[in-house]
Amino acid sequence: MQSALIVYSKHTREYAKLISKRYKDVSFLEVTKPPTEEILKIKNNKDVVIGIGGGSVIDTAKIISKDKRCIAIPTTAAGAAMTPYATIWGKEKKSVTTKKPILKMDYELLKNLPLNVMQSTVFDALSHAIESFWSKNTTPQSRNYSKKAIRLLNKHLNRINSHLNKNDINELITAGNLAGQAIAITQTNVAHATSYPITIEYGIDHGAVCGMLLPYFVEYMDFQGLPKLFKLDSTKELVALLKKSFIPPKIKNFDVKLIAKLAMKYERINQGHRKISQESLEKILKKIAG
Repeated sequence: MQSALIVYSKHTREYAKLISKRYKDVSFLEVTKPPTEEILKIKNNKDVVIGIGGGSVIDTAKIISKDKRCIAIPTTAAGAAMTPYATIWGKEKKSVTTKKPILKMDYELLKNLPLNVMQSTVFDALSHAIESFWSKNTTPQSRNYSKKAIRLLNKHLNRINSHLNKNDINELITAGNLAGQAIAITQTNVAHATSYPITIEYGIDHGAVCGMLLPYFVEYMDFQGLPKLFKLDSTKELVALLKKSFIPPKIKNFDVKLIAKLAMKYERINQGHRKISQESLEKILKKIAG
């Protein structure tokens, strides 16, 4: 039997205990927030690191594992199990290269997630898929992953705010994994670049910020072929669907000029189908601010 470090969240604590019976010399680490610089200081002497949970849990496991074996058991649609990098949050957002973990889907694991967590991860996954779909770096393979992810996510968009059964949630996780594979090829672009300073400056969950921004960037990009993936005829209809399906966070004292300035520092912001200037970005952010 191998030794193991099991990384989990409060939602997966009991499952972590169950998994631990398969290993010897087990240590546990509960994740309560996205990874920060402190995670880099954690030394691992176990044979395997196992992440059971959403994006923050799996990113933490990937960072800690370094060259050791890492297993990801996703319980949300974040898609972190499919990418060879992780995000560290602080005064700035940093990406660190990691080994791509070994994906293990447990379809029998009951995934009881609060509405805000479900909404956040689904719209983060949808942002991954859409941004990859219109990316300048798109390939036939990434486009295929994006299309599959969007079609699966679209099945549940109108039902995120209602009860989802185990099969529904497993489909959403699969969609998140597909979207993760897409951005592993193309990276994200405008929505994610704009989301980073909002998360850093206002402490708002990353996926929630993506969900808030996405309809406005879909409107700005007006990308041909995207509405059809949602079984719609126009960008206007798609924007309406995205707004209807998401409860946006409220931001007090939203500094539009500051966020636009900070977002433009990320090179990826103009890796989408249509370039955006700081002036255009400010106009979009003013719409969001109301």
